[in-house]
Amino acid sequence: MSTPSRRPPKPAPLRAGATREKLLAATHALLRERVGGPVSVNEICARAGANVAMVKYCFGSKDAMIAALIERIVSGFVAELDELDARGLSASARLRIHVAEIVRNYVRYPYINRLLSMQLSGGGAAGIASLSRNFAIPVRDWYRRLLADGRNDGEFRAIDPTLFFFTVIGLAEFLVTAEPLLRGFDIDRIDADLLDRYIRHVTEIVLHGVQTHPASSTAVAAHRR
Repeated sequence: MSTPSRRPPKPAPLRAGATREKLLAATHALLRERVGGPVSVNEICARAGANVAMVKYCFGSKDAMIAALIERIVSGFVAELDELDARGLSASARLRIHVAEIVRNYVRYPYINRLLSMQLSGGGAAGIASLSRNFAIPVRDWYRRLLADGRNDGEFRAIDPTLFFFTVIGLAEFLVTAEPLLRGFDIDRIDADLLDRYIRHVTEIVLHGVQTHPASSTAVAAHRR
């Protein structure tokens, strides 16, 4: 009587790859719950159902794991720009959609600005170079192309794309970063209505700031009514 054949074990690289994804997902979940507050390797591994030693095996260190999560998130931000370009929209339409997307991304990843600040202040030259290469420079270069398209079409005035990068990112992220300040205005949390209003608010400020002939105050007042 033949014995049933055993299923061969998965190769180690496949198991390590699956564990890597679980660790990144657990890190994201815990950081989101704590809005970027400290999380330990033990907590991450417990959430992922992984042995603590797998952090070193998959990433090398906790800092490297956090860096991998940052790189994944900001790479997603940049990929959205390519997808937006493929839609063949005007510069104004692309900018309007982009502002909404980036504000919503900071809500999806409310901890990302804190992690970016940590990488800028404590990541050394290598961390700063990585963040510039994977995020700041690609986004700034996309702004340069977008602003040039808008100027060629007569929509936009001349704008410095580097300064524009800091302006848009700063406007997009501060509501989420400074959410505790909302309580001083009797606002408990960022709900769907507040988020939609903030997106409209930031979008209009950004668009009116770059347009050659921004909407008149009369038109703006009529829109508010």
